[in-house]
Amino acid sequence: MKIDINSILNKLTAYAIDNLLLDPLDQTYALNRLSTLCGLAEPKLDYDADYGDATLAELLESLAAAAPQVDKAAVIDIIFPMPRTINYYLENKLARGADKAFDFLFDLYAHGYKTVSTAEAVGENGYLCYSADDISPAVGAALTVGGEQLLYTPIAVSNRIASLQNPDILSDDIVRRLAAYATEYGGTIATRIGEGADYMCCAASALSAAKAEKQLADGAVKIALLDYPVPALSFNGIAKNTVIREVCRVIKSAAEQNIPCVVAADNKNGVTLYVVFAAQLKADEFIYGGDALSACGVVRTKDCTPLLPVLEKGTALSTDLSEFKLIYDKIGGVKHGKNAQKELGGALVVMYLPILAAAASATKEQVAGLTTADK
Repeated sequence: MKIDINSILNKLTAYAIDNLLLDPLDQTYALNRLSTLCGLAEPKLDYDADYGDATLAELLESLAAAAPQVDKAAVIDIIFPMPRTINYYLENKLARGADKAFDFLFDLYAHGYKTVSTAEAVGENGYLCYSADDISPAVGAALTVGGEQLLYTPIAVSNRIASLQNPDILSDDIVRRLAAYATEYGGTIATRIGEGADYMCCAASALSAAKAEKQLADGAVKIALLDYPVPALSFNGIAKNTVIREVCRVIKSAAEQNIPCVVAADNKNGVTLYVVFAAQLKADEFIYGGDALSACGVVRTKDCTPLLPVLEKGTALSTDLSEFKLIYDKIGGVKHGKNAQKELGGALVVMYLPILAAAASATKEQVAGLTTADK
């Protein structure tokens, strides 16, 4: 029986409208674009198209069977919301709270079929490893931070990992932007000083859970040296501007001594600012690192999900999974069942922490000296 492509395309647009992927005003335009993509000369719009309980993946599979030459990514690009629509939704949701707004945004992107990673982040003790392999570049949303609209681009659904456009150059502006984001939206935001990179954001990082190893200053600005794989300082206090000035002073002192660092902020217990003294992480076959979050305990890794069924059942490692032998040997070939994901996360963290420690750009003594320099 011949497959009705026109019917499938109408079901796709109906699904997209019901799941807030497509503005109803754009339905005819989207149907025409999809028809051109599929080689359908005269599409007919069906406002009553019924896709039943079908998921987006199932609808795409139906389309692939009818038109195997069509690229799924191109289809998603057509039915995904226009930037103006995404911005409208996000602005309305933010009025009800940042957490609900971000949950909505990341759920929306998860519908976008690999526009962001939907794999669960794994780890332990606050450290998280996430996979963002094989994803298409996402469309950014406009997010107002410190009174300015910046492009916020989701990367991974788990732990709400995203990049945020960074228009700032001066350390004072950077630190104020970080503090503004933490105040307005919570979570963790970080950037590497001196590279002009984007800000990187996530819902939580290991910095938030790190305990103070030594109190270096008390009073208007409390400064603590954290118990962390690389030297890291936390800064907090009631007078926000005073705290920001102190962070900037330490950053500038580090720059004068050519000490690389990452600066971050979160709002777990009131706004806390951090300076993490780590250079770029050296990547290996499992730990990719590279961005500012990798110095904060949230690191991008190889996608190890194909290994999970083996760990769950305790079966031997097959030849086609030989690339995972190193991590398989670390975990052990026994049946882990429902604990397989926890074991995988723990093994990845064990691999990640020495790489993070090796990226230290200063000693604890040097870092402590930065807090008193030029005072």
